[in-house]
Amino acid sequence: MKSIKMFLGLQKEDIKRKLWLVLLSWYILGMICFLFATKTVIPAGEVRSLYVGPGNTSFFAAMVIFGIVMGITGFSYLNSDEKADLFFSLPFSRQQLYLAGVLNDLLLFLVPVLICKLLFFRISLSMGYSRYEDSAAAVWIGIMVLILGFLFLQNLSMLAHFLTRNIGYTLGLLLLFLLGPDLGLHLAEKMMGIFIPSFYRSETLELLKDYVSPFSLLKNAAGIEGYVDGGQWIWREHFSYICVLAVLVLLLSCINCVVFTRRPVETKRGVFTFSFVECFVRYGCVILAVLWLADALQIFAFGGVSKGLALGGVIFGIPIVHGLINVVVSFDVRKFISGKWHLLGEYICAAVLLGIFFLAGKAGGNIPEKKDLDSMAVVLTAIDSGDRCDTALSQMYLTGDELSAAYEWVAKNCIKQQDVNGTEEENYEVLVNYRFKKGKEMYCRYYVPWYALDGFGDVFGGEEFKEGMFSCLTGDSLKYYEIQWSNGVETYQLDLNEEERERLWEAYTGDFAALTFSDMRQQVPVGCFTLCSTKNQGDSTGYIYPGFTQTQKLLGEYGLNGEKTIKDYRITKILADKYMETEGLLYHVRSLEWEKEITGEEYVYELAEDLHYEGFCVDTLLNQKNPYLEFTVYYRDSQGKTVNSIKCRAQAAPGENEVLKELMKGNGSF
Repeated sequence: MKSIKMFLGLQKEDIKRKLWLVLLSWYILGMICFLFATKTVIPAGEVRSLYVGPGNTSFFAAMVIFGIVMGITGFSYLNSDEKADLFFSLPFSRQQLYLAGVLNDLLLFLVPVLICKLLFFRISLSMGYSRYEDSAAAVWIGIMVLILGFLFLQNLSMLAHFLTRNIGYTLGLLLLFLLGPDLGLHLAEKMMGIFIPSFYRSETLELLKDYVSPFSLLKNAAGIEGYVDGGQWIWREHFSYICVLAVLVLLLSCINCVVFTRRPVETKRGVFTFSFVECFVRYGCVILAVLWLADALQIFAFGGVSKGLALGGVIFGIPIVHGLINVVVSFDVRKFISGKWHLLGEYICAAVLLGIFFLAGKAGGNIPEKKDLDSMAVVLTAIDSGDRCDTALSQMYLTGDELSAAYEWVAKNCIKQQDVNGTEEENYEVLVNYRFKKGKEMYCRYYVPWYALDGFGDVFGGEEFKEGMFSCLTGDSLKYYEIQWSNGVETYQLDLNEEERERLWEAYTGDFAALTFSDMRQQVPVGCFTLCSTKNQGDSTGYIYPGFTQTQKLLGEYGLNGEKTIKDYRITKILADKYMETEGLLYHVRSLEWEKEITGEEYVYELAEDLHYEGFCVDTLLNQKNPYLEFTVYYRDSQGKTVNSIKCRAQAAPGENEVLKELMKGNGSF
């Protein structure tokens, strides 16, 4: 009983040192609730900061701040010999001192978070932003994730504090802990792109980014990347991250307890409390420097990659990095050229690292055997009207005849980046996801010459390809969607019932199924549909091409002229801007060369015949739009009262359009 009272007294004295943290935590967390209570509507772009569950960005930021601050300041007396001697002379073991400090910090964060989080939820219920039955579980899970995240950052910060002797080096070591893994993985990914000519991405690296990078792990555990309401927060999608976070908290707590009990009190020469920490910092920084030097110099490869630049940068860069580390560790400029054995070890470390990537490049990058494949995904990045490349690669499954057509086209036409460098012909980027029968996936990047695009029509015409490339074709039901139509000039929300929406979408998907790759390369869309979700399930867009007769017929029945384009409006004038590009050593400079105003009615409408709304010119590499001419078309609306303007583009080849020919020459007065 007496020992318990003494321990509680120790906690009381420890809290007295941290009264400023008590006030700060209550103030910041209380202000989050207060500012939320003053809102009458949900502001655009702030939805995630108002969410009552784990994904609330305001509480997440508070957790990060308090985890780092309390971890660094929890045992501040270690920075002073006198104070450390005083605390360690008390009738308590080091384990008891450690436990008292950690428990106090946890209570200082837990109590205000628990109260403010529940108060925040209560305010949300009263304002109608959430429902109790949908969000109650998410609130409690959110509190648990906040506590785990706080303990993780607190322990990581404490470890940095225990291993160093002043606040400056503590912050430096903490930055290495927090940012080093993520930076190293991103640099390693770029290195794989240098040494493996066809490398695009690695599932292993993506997995490591999610779990090894501290901030990525915290964000994935909370789910703050996208907004979902309480009823849509899916436990199983975040469960693995929460489990890893809990294990790391337990592991770091044990490590900190051991380090604290064995940490020497006396100030020695040097900034680290243990000799192994210097080696960890030195070689950790050297590894990051080797990767950065090899990656950074690729800018001088002018669009390609160079192993020679990577090797040269490492050879000449390591001595500089070595000297800088010497100065930082010893805090003495005279030590810049010291530590020759460390320099040798750093060169050996760099050689091993580069050797691993070199061997990986020799082993990878070849097109696999077709008999080993279960399915494929092929994305021609010039098709910007489709889904994002990574999305299409993950949702496209080419099998059977479509797999055969895609594999044969890739094997016949695709070349690696190292074979593209130095060629003058135009090449197009192709991304491929090979899915093997054993469950493995391999992502590759290739290039195809312009003349090989004709053969892509066999791949494009497949149903599995189109459904994987254009997610707007795969909707099961339009019950919770509204359809918005636009021709770039006017936009309308179609007032249709569910049956009419289904009928329109069946006509659209039927027309799209008949769309050939040749049509897409030669035609510019004349309109688009946007499926607008009424249940926060995301929107998707589908483009309407000139040959979509069934779609246009139904639009006509619903009272819209789907074939109406910019030339069919009353145009008052067209402003033409000609840009030029000046080639530089590292980048090109784009500047305005001249500007012309076309007002003559005859010239205006002749030019408008070959202009296309800029928002529909998404497949510019396929449709060959002029990259140097931009047009601003001023027109009157359907009632003829308001003058509006839109940006337009023209074809690269002027054809029979005399006005466009003169503009491309820079001649003429219109």
